Amino acid sequence: MLGVSAEAVYAAVKTNRLSVVNGRDGKPLVNTETMREEWAKNTQTRIGMGPKPPGPGREKKPLRSREERMKAPEERIGKTKESIPDYDESRARTEHLKAELLELDRQQKEGLLVRAEDVEHQWIEIITMARTKLLGIPTKAKQRIPDLDTDAIGVLDDIVREALEDLANNNE
Repeated sequence: MLGVSAEAVYAAVKTNRLSVVNGRDGKPLVNTETMREEWAKNTQTRIGMGPKPPGPGREKKPLRSREERMKAPEERIGKTKESIPDYDESRARTEHLKAELLELDRQQKEGLLVRAEDVEHQWIEIITMARTKLLGIPTKAKQRIPDLDTDAIGVLDDIVREALEDLANNNE
């Protein structure tokens, strides 16, 4: 009914992954009403290692001893000779990354994080406004101090531009 060997069912009963009920004769029997649900809930499958449907050419292979299984680790290595990570390890990594993404999303919604593009755009606006204000100093000085001659306005303009160039060159 589950598409697995009798040994797998015995192991599941032994490790309490499947519940048993006592039959009329007192022998323990697997509860067929909850068997599929309990199997799915309590048994982890590895990718590519799930139950295979019976069919032609799927004869039961003889069980190998532990020593025989340990001698052939190449069978567990892919064609590229790279080891495949354990399912539990892969699942843990995936869950950890999902949790990190959710945490970043939460912090962004709370206003603790902002997008780098938004910060850059805002700084460009601030710097442009400051540059415009500084370049306007000589004109405002002429309006407020009418006695300034054009040479003094030119000197002020040169000082402001020199300061802006120095600031621009420090970032390079």
